[in-house]
Amino acid sequence: MSQTICRMYANPAQAASAKAALEHEGYDDVHLVSSDSAGESIDDIVAAITRVFVLKSHARVYAEGISRGGSLVTVHAPFTGGLRAMQILAGFGPIDSGITEPESHVMPWDEATPMSCILQIPVLLDNPTPFAHFWNVPTLSSSTFSLSALFGMPLLRQFGPAISSFGMPLLSRDPAPLSSLLRLPTLTGSSSARR
Repeated sequence: MSQTICRMYANPAQAASAKAALEHEGYDDVHLVSSDSAGESIDDIVAAITRVFVLKSHARVYAEGISRGGSLVTVHAPFTGGLRAMQILAGFGPIDSGITEPESHVMPWDEATPMSCILQIPVLLDNPTPFAHFWNVPTLSSSTFSLSALFGMPLLRQFGPAISSFGMPLLSRDPAPLSSLLRLPTLTGSSSARR
């Protein structure tokens, strides 16, 4: 999984310096397209840009800038390397390419919260019920709503003895009810469970 990042520069020297800096940093999928390397016609430039896996609609806009003397650097940054690549490219004075860059919500990698970084979800949310908000389900804390009502079942407190449809009690003091029912030993427990 990689992120494609493109930046336009006013001249080939700036673009070559940006490309060299990315390669020095360890990025190996870096491309430089200029009118010197791609040809004179817009179609040749578009073809050169699309060969490095840039959307054709974007390539046509970039080709216009290249035909006016600009140079394009494209990097396919590996997972979690996009933010660093953008910082490197910004250090060489990119110019407006004509394409609005999406607002970046890239989170830096944090070893303490790897799953949040992978999913790009903040660790601490302002929402007190993030699960309900994410899945668009009502919260279970409302006094008029319960999980039992969601499934069309009566509440447990309305049962006499709490018995399931399988004939087993729903509430039990036995820590391993299935093992006890089938008379199977548990991995941990008293010596009577091992008989």
